[in-house]
Amino acid sequence: MTNKTIDKKNALKLMGVLIVMLIVGYGLDIGVGVVAATAGISAPFIVYSLALYIPMIAIAFLYLRKKGDNLWKECGFNKIKVSTFFLTILLTVVAYPMVMFTNVFSQLFTKNTMAQATDAMIGDTPVLYMIAMAILAPVCEEILLRGFFHNRLKKFVPFTAAAILSGFWFGVFHLNINQFCYAWVLGIIFAYVNRASGSIFTSMTMHFVVNSFGGVMLYIQNAFYKSQGKEFAEVAESARSDSKQMITLIIVTGILSGGSFFLTRIIIKAIAKREGNDVEAVNDSAA
Repeated sequence: MTNKTIDKKNALKLMGVLIVMLIVGYGLDIGVGVVAATAGISAPFIVYSLALYIPMIAIAFLYLRKKGDNLWKECGFNKIKVSTFFLTILLTVVAYPMVMFTNVFSQLFTKNTMAQATDAMIGDTPVLYMIAMAILAPVCEEILLRGFFHNRLKKFVPFTAAAILSGFWFGVFHLNINQFCYAWVLGIIFAYVNRASGSIFTSMTMHFVVNSFGGVMLYIQNAFYKSQGKEFAEVAESARSDSKQMITLIIVTGILSGGSFFLTRIIIKAIAKREGNDVEAVNDSAA
């Protein structure tokens, strides 16, 4: 690993800004819920998403403007090759077992949060739900966590530390233990693939695929169980309470995760090579 002077002061300042962003964003998100409940209406999930993301991105924009920087450039909206795009899709598939493992493992201690919230999120507006899940979340969260936070943090601390910390805050962003676990893993992978490609478009692509697949699967499962006269949340909780099934899933996904980890490294190196970036630098933390 290359040596780098750690600028703790600026790193802590940046984390302070992120915390303020979270407080403001989620404060407005909760405010929307209070107003909707008071008015006796049901606001679509996308409204809550906009209330969360818009003020956070505004704070990031104003902070960077004060520093004399440009949000677009800071995020790294650089072109990638078509082959890199397809390698990124492949990387998402290859890396997914690690997401599955952390998701299942976390359910030893907590409920499947998305299963519990799916019915409320979809409501009567499945199209708006999918737009919020598959488009709005990947774009806004990557701008905030990878573009703004990670790309700035890595100026103050070694890349590995920045990747781990940005992944950690990506997990915190979801405000529940279940999603925190697999979001942390994904956040680290997103940081590395962006470094390999030199562009935020790779993590956005991965985030889009993960959320689209997850959103569609949740919608299908929710609709299926409703047609059977059952609640998806109850079915998911029943499955989680089956210790034999959970242990089997943990073992299977754990074994798959081992191969997933090595294949993920190989594809990230291939992306770096394809984009003409330093392959060794991409993997300097693995030593």
